[in-house]
Amino acid sequence: MSEQKPIRDQQGNTRPSGRRQAGAAPQVTMLEKASVIGGWLGLVAIIVGLVWAAVVKHFGALPLGLVIGGVALGLLWLVVNISKVATAVRGRQAKLIFNSAAFVTVVLGIVVLLNYMGARHHIRKDMTESQRFSLSEQTRKVAQDLEQEVRLIAFFSEEYKRSPYRNWLEIGDRLREYEMLSPKIKVEQYDPETDFSKQKEYDANDGLVVVESADRQEKVYSGSEEQITSAVLAVSQGKKTKVYFLQGHGENPLEGGAPNSLTILKDYLENQQYDVESLLLMAEEPTVVPQDCASLIIVGPKQPLKEAEIEAIKQYLELGGKLFAAIDAPPAPGLGEVLSAYGITPLNGLVLDPQLSLQGHPIVNPPQSHRITRNLGAMYLPMTRAFELETPQPQYPGAPPGSGPIALLESSPAAWLETQREGQVKKDPGEKSGPLVMAVLVDKGTPAPPPVPGMQPRPSEDGARLVVIGTSHPVSDGLLARGWEYGVIFALKSIAWLVENEKLISIPPKDTTPNRVTVSDRQRNLAIVAVCLLPALVMLTGVTVWWRRRRG
Repeated sequence: MSEQKPIRDQQGNTRPSGRRQAGAAPQVTMLEKASVIGGWLGLVAIIVGLVWAAVVKHFGALPLGLVIGGVALGLLWLVVNISKVATAVRGRQAKLIFNSAAFVTVVLGIVVLLNYMGARHHIRKDMTESQRFSLSEQTRKVAQDLEQEVRLIAFFSEEYKRSPYRNWLEIGDRLREYEMLSPKIKVEQYDPETDFSKQKEYDANDGLVVVESADRQEKVYSGSEEQITSAVLAVSQGKKTKVYFLQGHGENPLEGGAPNSLTILKDYLENQQYDVESLLLMAEEPTVVPQDCASLIIVGPKQPLKEAEIEAIKQYLELGGKLFAAIDAPPAPGLGEVLSAYGITPLNGLVLDPQLSLQGHPIVNPPQSHRITRNLGAMYLPMTRAFELETPQPQYPGAPPGSGPIALLESSPAAWLETQREGQVKKDPGEKSGPLVMAVLVDKGTPAPPPVPGMQPRPSEDGARLVVIGTSHPVSDGLLARGWEYGVIFALKSIAWLVENEKLISIPPKDTTPNRVTVSDRQRNLAIVAVCLLPALVMLTGVTVWWRRRRG
């Protein structure tokens, strides 16, 4: 190797050759070394401070100090190395880096924009058969009719959310569903263990949801849809609908653990902001139905009503009252003295159906033609009586429909009305054949006629409304405990229709039964091949190809 010769300048002085000068290592000062170390420490400090604040969800003094210190060390590195940074920025590699950074920024911007649009315009699809993770139509109607802002203020600690005994994910999703229903619903969440001012303001315990609107407030502790929606109704309407359950004739009790008690129906009504009371009509002086009675409910009387009580109920209906009656088969009284005035005649007998039944008692799939029966599933009607309906003649041409009784629930054509209490159960000659009416409604309300030019419009008439079903079993606790929930739902929707509370007309139940998939041994083996062996084979093929190319 030849020796590198020095180069002389015009004055005769020697200097190293250009090649040796270019290859010489640049001198790094102690300040530059310190700035590099400080820059890396600053970056670490910023990351630690941000992670710390994210974990504790609070930018305290320590994480803030780390971030500020890290930024200061970064600025120190930039000031010391400003000339190197400027030279690097003007280089070709820097331009490539900037182009890549610009591309990444555009992609991130698109992602952020899509996320923002998704947060403002929610699109979700509940794929479960029973729509288990969707809010009911009842709740949607309540939310759509809100006229003022309602706040849902939830208090859940981190310990509560981690508890295996509480389904926090379901509650959190439910609150977000409420917020998506209406712009008038606002959801706020606080940790009672850290947000002391809010905890003190609402005297909140862990797991509480406060529903607030204007100066009205309701507290919910379980976070269920039924209770939250009921609380929203309470704070938005500011009043409750009063209903009376007639007592004193062996009717189904409102309280207690007996199979014929109405505890669940009563709880549902109270959760939907009804004011429920018992009514001993003979104890009233005078014997009249109270004026604040939005609906009178009679379930399962065993003894006949007194004449004064019958007259009081008749007078109540003539003044536009609302009646829900669930009466049992003979020998229980059929309330014919009240119902006959509306074209309903209770029949003496028991409906038996060999076609669609359970132990001979009919099972009915309600028609979807009326708001009461819409969205209802199969109803089991044990020990039910039937009704004969009288079709009234129209008083004048073009009379409004609905003035006569309308069948709600009917048996199959194979059913018959069993009138013999002894002997073999079979259809005897002369017994009434199906289809038999087992539930009926009457709407005597008359809509307002079209206005006549030049005259004041006439108001609509608020007439009597009745819903009558031929058995009290479907609305009692015992049948509901066996899984036949649609009887209670039928009663709830009937009462909502009677009092013209359309917000509560649809209450579809949620099926919480876990869905299980049963697979055979062959299906299990195929799943193992698809999940484990095929990915392993693809990975092995890739490694083999890479190894052969590397050796070749």
